[in-house]
Amino acid sequence: LNEQGEGVVTLPIGDFNGELRVMAQAWTADDFGRGESKVVVAAPVIAELNMPRFLAGGDDSLLALDVTNLTDRPQTLNIALAASGLLELLSQQPQPVNLAPGVRTTLFVPVRALEGFGEGEIQATISGLNLPGETLGAQHKQWQIGVRPAWPAQTVNSGIALAPGESWHVPEQHLANVSPATLQGQLLLSGKPPLNLARYIRELKAYPYGCLEQTASGLFPALYTNAAQLQSLGITGDSDEKRRAAVDIGISRILQMQRDNGGFALWDENGAEEPWLTAYAMDFLIRAGEQGYSVPPEAINRGNERLLRYLQDPGTMLIRYSDNTQASTFAAQAYAALVLARQQKAPLGALREIWERRSHAASGLPLMQLGIALNTMGDARRGEEAITLALNTPRQDERQWIADYGSSLRDNALMLSLLEENNLRPDAQNALLSSLSEQAFGQRWLSTQENNALFLAAHSRQASAGAWQAQTSLEAQPLSGDKALTRNLDADQLAALEVTNTGSQPLWLRLDSSGYPSSAPEPASNVLQIERQILGTDGQRKSLSSLRSGELVLVWLTVVADRNVPDALVVDLLPAGLELENQNLADSSASLPESGSEVQNLLNQMQQADIQYMEFRDDRFVAAVVVNEGQPVTLVYLARAVTPGTYQLAQPQVESMYVPQWRATGASEGLLIVTP
Repeated sequence: LNEQGEGVVTLPIGDFNGELRVMAQAWTADDFGRGESKVVVAAPVIAELNMPRFLAGGDDSLLALDVTNLTDRPQTLNIALAASGLLELLSQQPQPVNLAPGVRTTLFVPVRALEGFGEGEIQATISGLNLPGETLGAQHKQWQIGVRPAWPAQTVNSGIALAPGESWHVPEQHLANVSPATLQGQLLLSGKPPLNLARYIRELKAYPYGCLEQTASGLFPALYTNAAQLQSLGITGDSDEKRRAAVDIGISRILQMQRDNGGFALWDENGAEEPWLTAYAMDFLIRAGEQGYSVPPEAINRGNERLLRYLQDPGTMLIRYSDNTQASTFAAQAYAALVLARQQKAPLGALREIWERRSHAASGLPLMQLGIALNTMGDARRGEEAITLALNTPRQDERQWIADYGSSLRDNALMLSLLEENNLRPDAQNALLSSLSEQAFGQRWLSTQENNALFLAAHSRQASAGAWQAQTSLEAQPLSGDKALTRNLDADQLAALEVTNTGSQPLWLRLDSSGYPSSAPEPASNVLQIERQILGTDGQRKSLSSLRSGELVLVWLTVVADRNVPDALVVDLLPAGLELENQNLADSSASLPESGSEVQNLLNQMQQADIQYMEFRDDRFVAAVVVNEGQPVTLVYLARAVTPGTYQLAQPQVESMYVPQWRATGASEGLLIVTP
């Protein structure tokens, strides 16, 4: 400080225009002082780009570059534009811009999004600024826009057991209607019937939604794998430190769904209790504690008390959606028994009472869980009887909804993992593994429950011996080993893939590929159907070929099913030229209840729907809803046309979260055109 108590402090504030509050303190051994003031920070010329939140490959968009002269002199500015990444410019460079003091002008920048998944960048270089007594260099600005394909990714799985000397070529289905820029594959070679561990981890990691089950399932692999193991599977992941931090965040998220009574709800603590998922959440939390993670003891105690109530007073369990309430109750009790027995807290008398109702089991899994609980708590005879019965009890009619989030595949995988974990019945393990390998690779879509169950069954078997040898198109030299080998493939490697078994033993091969369609998929329907209509706020049909920027539209979705689907997830991907009006916000700039009578009728229909969860994201509308047989469900939301341009319009989708083969893709209305 100088003699007047004044000083100069240089602060790095980056590319910022606005108002800052500067606070300072000064002191000596005897005195103390403080002060603060507001400071306006502004560059001589401000350049801001107005752009959509994202773009899809093939979209043309008219971005708006606002340039403001904040100096007190007229300026003649040269503006050079460039695009990189997944964006390209569609115009010539702009002419020099003449700006009077304090004046703003807007330059329109037409761009096109290229195929791929990632980011595009717009760069602007502004030069020619003239201020007396100052030498100013060019100002450089960059803006990033996320780019994704217009349509959701599609996955294809295939596999075969090759006899010695037999060859295999990649099936055409892996390459059809897929953009090469987005196509990736993963090849698995094994000398034993394999479980494709890399696929299960990758799909769990990529799943974009987060109810209680999906959150817990997505975290299980992080408990039992590390960065080195993931790398050996061809999965690029976070460091072990970041992985542990992610698990800690996940534990906090799960605990946010714990109710006051110790049970857990599907989406948040205010939701209805889910008995089977309560046991699932507690299973994860107990395992996380065993792996060294910090789990609050009071949460564990409350959860254990609730599980104990399930055993001793099953009437406290409310099974909301089930075609077989007895089977659903038995499944929740058996799982609760297993989780408590893992902690040596399951009353043997209660376990025996549940065993007396074993005829209620509609699957082998709860019998397996109960048998291991009985074994653990000291009743080996009943425990072995239950395990034997479990191995001979296939899951009943898959069309029946039992509130255990399961399937035959999920049940078999969890039974195998329980036998492995408890070192029981090696012959049964081998039989389950052989059938499970065939069952799993034949499924194009897997639920998060199935993926996690398969992960738990597979993660301890990676070191299983099984010699193999193969000649592939990937390398000139033969490949061989006594453990499963995983290789990542790009589009060129995938298109030319050929494998020959050059060994003397069978070779098991699995190929998974994923990529984004190069054109809109055909509408499809299995059990579920979905239809989308675009209306004006007056309730009349609206053409998407000439929306004006700022105009509101009403999106009307209708979902029907030919059987009960209590776990339907509706996803409507927005085109880049529309933005959702979040009706959950108090300060939303538009309101559905203020619309006309036709819209009010749709709103009344929507209020009749059993909506479990609804989310307004930057690029999609999401709703979890119960769809009963023959009872159409109506969903409506508002969207606003924003950035002018021509945009790809994705199709609406609906699927059962836990029977993912029940799904539908609706029709697309073509292109969205937004005019200034």
